Amino acid sequence: MADVGDGFCMGIHTILGSLIQVDCGGENKKVAFEGFTRTINFYNNVPDAFILSHFHVDHYNGLLYTSINPFRYPSFRIREVYYPRIPEFKRKNEFLLKLFTLNLAVFGSETGVMEYDLLRTITKLNNGKPPIKKPLSKGELIKINGSIFEVLWPPAEITEEKVLSVIGKALDDFDKAMEEDKELRRLYEHVEEEGIFRDYLSEEESNLERINEHYKSEKLHKRELPKIVKKANKSLREAANHLSLAFFEDNRLLFLGDTEKFEIKRIIMDLMLKERENFYVLVTSHHGTHWHKSLENVKCIYSLSSNGKKLCPKFRSEYKEIACCSLATFINGDIIIPIFP
Repeated sequence: MADVGDGFCMGIHTILGSLIQVDCGGENKKVAFEGFTRTINFYNNVPDAFILSHFHVDHYNGLLYTSINPFRYPSFRIREVYYPRIPEFKRKNEFLLKLFTLNLAVFGSETGVMEYDLLRTITKLNNGKPPIKKPLSKGELIKINGSIFEVLWPPAEITEEKVLSVIGKALDDFDKAMEEDKELRRLYEHVEEEGIFRDYLSEEESNLERINEHYKSEKLHKRELPKIVKKANKSLREAANHLSLAFFEDNRLLFLGDTEKFEIKRIIMDLMLKERENFYVLVTSHHGTHWHKSLENVKCIYSLSSNGKKLCPKFRSEYKEIACCSLATFINGDIIIPIFP
């Protein structure tokens, strides 16, 4: 686990020696890029697969930085990309349209269409060879060279009113922001008119060239966002946390992504039914800042948290109680755990 501040960048070595990269991002994309190269150098290998835990640019902006800067790995080839499938829920299309619009508003030069931005970046790093994309829902398996990971979250459909109310509030905050900010409304109408977000919904192979032609002229200058737009962005990001990827590999690894309390409780209940309560490594939820008391049923050798000066003070000390050794990148720097005890 690379020290990238309040971001996440981790390599997993499979049982038979392949490298899986989980996320590559942070608030500072250059720091994320440097963490990524340290991971490659440590394993003396380039990743065969990339797992994105959460569809927000600060989870993969290190890759964006890599794709526009000199990169000294000519054999680089990510063959497969895994990411959380957006579940079915009320107002799903509206949620994606508004989330993509805010991504475009906040990050400027990106399209806002999250899947396309990620796949385009990896295709560029692969010297023009697109990866195989594999969206994931609860119960599906990731099988990579001897290691099998089971997806714990998100489910194929969300019906719980508690989660739907968070999403609804985020959409209302967006509408209020759009009423006051003409530029946000313009971007919303642009994304809606282009309809490229529907390629994401279809799960069919995206035509990158077609999308690129549409967005060539939509290169935006960075601007200071109004407070009401920042509030809408924060609300939508918090709603998106409910859709974060979580998975486990037998008793070797439990990865909780950016899941919120509600999801953590459901995940631990499922693990207890599977009699999976003891783990070698636990990657804590949301940089170690999210906790639910159900985690008291879990024991681990190592708990790992990727955090910086902003999130480290918010670390939940309860993680220390369920681990023999609790490590955080802000305190310990790059963290290296041997593949087996």
